[in-house]
Amino acid sequence: MAEALFRKMVEDAGADISVGSAGVGAFDGMGPSQHSLAVMKEENIDISHLRSAQISREMVSECSHIFGMTSGHCEAVKAHFPEAVEKTFVLREFIADEALDFDVPDPIGGEIDDYRLARNLIQEALPSIFRFVTSGNPDA
Repeated sequence: MAEALFRKMVEDAGADISVGSAGVGAFDGMGPSQHSLAVMKEENIDISHLRSAQISREMVSECSHIFGMTSGHCEAVKAHFPEAVEKTFVLREFIADEALDFDVPDPIGGEIDDYRLARNLIQEALPSIFRFVTSGNPDA
């Protein structure tokens, strides 16, 4: 969901930013869940073509920024790829009040409202991510 939402934001802004996604515990080639498809359709975004990927050293070296859905995801990236420490951030860290709402809960296995919550938390964070990636300042 985050990849598609951010890609749409980048395209709408006409920015020259390459967007991708991968997981620290993902299986390569899995399609989106039915609930993911449904909540993204509510935003008029079709993600049926997207497939999961496991993060790799090559991906890490090609990325200028890495954003994890949770602080645990970021810690896993940093542990496996120490070269990524300076460019790895929690998606919501620029808008979170302290550490209370840093993490986007994983909706896997949950109800559709769990997916809506995850989508909405991601959407809320993306403007600050866009500003950070384009200017270096999430508050710009």
